[in-house]
Amino acid sequence: MSIFQTIRKYLSLYKAFFKASLVADLEFRLNFILLVLAEFIWYSTQLVLYEVIYRHTKVIGNWTLDQMRVFVFLALFVDSIYMILWDPNFSKFNDEVRKGNLDLLLTKPINSMFMISSQKVSISHLPCLAITGVGLIWSLLQIPDFNWMRLFWLILMIPSGLSVIFVGRLALNSSALMFSRADFLQYVWYSLFRLGLRPDAIYNGALRYILLFVLPFAMVASVPTRFLLEPIEIGYVAWAIAMPILLMTFMNWYWNFCMKYYSSASS
Repeated sequence: MSIFQTIRKYLSLYKAFFKASLVADLEFRLNFILLVLAEFIWYSTQLVLYEVIYRHTKVIGNWTLDQMRVFVFLALFVDSIYMILWDPNFSKFNDEVRKGNLDLLLTKPINSMFMISSQKVSISHLPCLAITGVGLIWSLLQIPDFNWMRLFWLILMIPSGLSVIFVGRLALNSSALMFSRADFLQYVWYSLFRLGLRPDAIYNGALRYILLFVLPFAMVASVPTRFLLEPIEIGYVAWAIAMPILLMTFMNWYWNFCMKYYSSASS
């Protein structure tokens, strides 16, 4: 099978997953509306947090309020993409393992990591994606003499940041394959991911380098925001290209490693 046929196969599968998720979510419309409102409230609290902080200071790290708004909207925009594509699947991963539902997925003639991460699409986050996208454009309009050509950097930087989220969450979930129950890993994930929703400039010394190169959550929104607002550093460009390749290579190895220790719940 050629690479183009493979891509077409996966796209057709994802299209089917999207349609099934849309039908399922809209079946209970009140619940769907409440989910949208809940996410809107959560995103609003992230914005309000920085608006309140900037009432007491003019600069955080080296960013003004207008610049910080760009960061916040970009972080929420990337988070919306993650929530749409993968979060429903990762959130129920431990239950899938414990109940034995993973066994059925492993028998499918398709990549097992794709199946476990992509079956459910979160339709309720699509309005959040639209709102945060509009908010990002609005925040950039507040930046004097912003060069709109810089938006093309997001074509590289957003997929790079999403690779950090995908691999980080799946790597933690994969560890559950070696245990009968590993709900604590969900709390570890949320603690780590919260670092990506904060500007990297607030961290100093070794911790900042860890967030850039070891647990690179700064690549989710902090570094992309710098690509929009500050002079481009060629080292970050190289890292943004190399990092997803390294992360996915590691994830493929780690997934296969964990699968060796997986004991079927039905056995």
